[in-house]
Amino acid sequence: MFLLDDQIGFNLNRVALLFRRELIRCLKGFQLSPEQWQVLAMLWQKGTLSQKQIIELTLQDAPSASKMIRRMELAGLIQVEVSKLDKRSTLISLSTKGKSLETVLPKKILLHFEPFLSAISEKNRKTFLILLKDFRTVFGDETRK
Repeated sequence: MFLLDDQIGFNLNRVALLFRRELIRCLKGFQLSPEQWQVLAMLWQKGTLSQKQIIELTLQDAPSASKMIRRMELAGLIQVEVSKLDKRSTLISLSTKGKSLETVLPKKILLHFEPFLSAISEKNRKTFLILLKDFRTVFGDETRK
């Protein structure tokens, strides 16, 4: 018998939706979407990114990513410039405001999710993280390279 509750895809998608809902609640005071948070976190980690890299990171289509980047620029979180090497490429870097959030946001998110994560043993959290990374690789997540 086919039971939806016993399907990996259903459960993975359901957890992703529930996690996203909590992340939206956590980021609400900062007027950030989960995708904008991803972009900030990746810029903190890697420095300047091209718009193409941001599209790959957020898994958004080009028009949606362009709108998100524009909103982030208007909010003063990032700076956008045309590449000097390739005029067709747009480069995204952190503004002073975007950089300053690195001292606040990661801690806030960790604190927000601590009650949820502490309900699961550390061993199971580590195993789950390994499995998630394996699934990302299997599905061709470009950010895993």
